[in-house]
Amino acid sequence: MTTKYSTRCGFSLVELLVVLAVIGVLIALILPAVQQARETSRRMACTNNLKQLSLALHVYHDTFNVFPYREGGSGQHQHNGGTLAPYQRQSGFVGLLPYIEQSAAANEVHMHGDSMTPWDDFHPWTVTFDSLICPSSPRHLSNDVIADANYTFCAGDSFDTETLEPRGIFGLVNHTTMGDITDGTSNTLALSEHGFPTSPRDRFNVNYGSDPATPAECAVTFDPINGYSNPISSPGSRWTDGGSAFSAMNTCLPPNSPQCAYSNHDAQDGFYTASSYHPGGVMATFADGSVRFITETIDAGNQGAVSVASGPSPYGVWGAMGSKSGGEYTPGSE
Repeated sequence: MTTKYSTRCGFSLVELLVVLAVIGVLIALILPAVQQARETSRRMACTNNLKQLSLALHVYHDTFNVFPYREGGSGQHQHNGGTLAPYQRQSGFVGLLPYIEQSAAANEVHMHGDSMTPWDDFHPWTVTFDSLICPSSPRHLSNDVIADANYTFCAGDSFDTETLEPRGIFGLVNHTTMGDITDGTSNTLALSEHGFPTSPRDRFNVNYGSDPATPAECAVTFDPINGYSNPISSPGSRWTDGGSAFSAMNTCLPPNSPQCAYSNHDAQDGFYTASSYHPGGVMATFADGSVRFITETIDAGNQGAVSVASGPSPYGVWGAMGSKSGGEYTPGSE
């Protein structure tokens, strides 16, 4: 008889290291593609939210022949440190509740909301609605019990956001109609995004009390290392609150730029910039219901100019998108 012996050889240390190195390279190549696919999915969800909100705006307009105001409602309105009765600071999202499939919350607000301020611990105020949250944005740095919203109303191309006559569609206790948008609904911005601040040094905070006269002066109030001198995490807080720091954006500074509020109050004029965690820009919906991606590099004109009360915007293509009747020609957003 013949006895056969078999010998099995394992991996040497060098071979094992080579295999691990190859696996590491493959992971490094695949991971960015996976992350990009996830962001694409999140961006699609954000786009769908904005389409739903734009549809809600149109149904609201069909019902009442006006768009909702950004800031108003029943009760007493706190405005620039004083009061402007009989109005309150409820945001435009409160009026849109029935049109974003939130009838139960709308009914509760109808029965009990007239006596509630947007910062009261009132049940509908504390509910997070998926249609107001962009999946790309991380958790908000806020201790407020009121739920958040990533979407924000365009007040125009002026720092004057707390006004009865906004340059954009949405202002204080006053309604805009389709007929008021003489620049064309496809050229006029309705809603965009606020990325949630995630730390006290985050650019997505707003700098209170800096009182800049121009966008350029606002931009330099943010230090990349130390942040703002007086950072407040209001942007995106209180979906119920129409105060500018919570629910307004304007087209003065380009998307994802610094933000500045006048004085130390939530409902103050200022430069409130559209922002998001989408790479390179923000999503926005226009008055015709279309949703587009606006890049950070969009032409923003003369950043050293003061805002104007009438006529063409000094802030380039971006500014022209914010004004509803500036008389500008607005080319594509990319």
